[in-house]
Amino acid sequence: MTGDIAQMLIILAIVIILFITEWLRVDVVALLALLSLILTGLITPEEAFSGFSSPAVLTVWAVFIVSGGLFHTGVANLIGDRLLRIAGTRPRRLVGLLMATVGAMSGVMNNVGATAVLMPAAVSISRKARVSASKLLMPLAFGSLLGGMVTLIG
Repeated sequence: MTGDIAQMLIILAIVIILFITEWLRVDVVALLALLSLILTGLITPEEAFSGFSSPAVLTVWAVFIVSGGLFHTGVANLIGDRLLRIAGTRPRRLVGLLMATVGAMSGVMNNVGATAVLMPAAVSISRKARVSASKLLMPLAFGSLLGGMVTLIG
């Protein structure tokens, strides 16, 4: 076993222990692991940060920003209140209306964007209707996928 392999295995063992014990937050552990790989010379800084330029990573990052903004500005509550007024608090009607709404949006815009816009609203609705968020978020994702198949844009 070479020195590089030994260093890598030690870093990996420490990271696994920190993940399991949760002594530090997961994001901090991940960044410390990345930093330790750079400092030991196992990878270059370019290699370490090349994954952050991936379109998938940037899309997920943008979704978190849009969702957080909609939630903190109250737009999600406004959308949620309107949908609750139309559907009431019955789970089946809420699921149907959410799927129809996100499906219509996905037909004319990107699936991820449509889901990002309605995800905070779905969480807000779930709290007000006292329905599990997962019962609204999974159909929201499926509605987005189905709506995206309707047109070439989605």
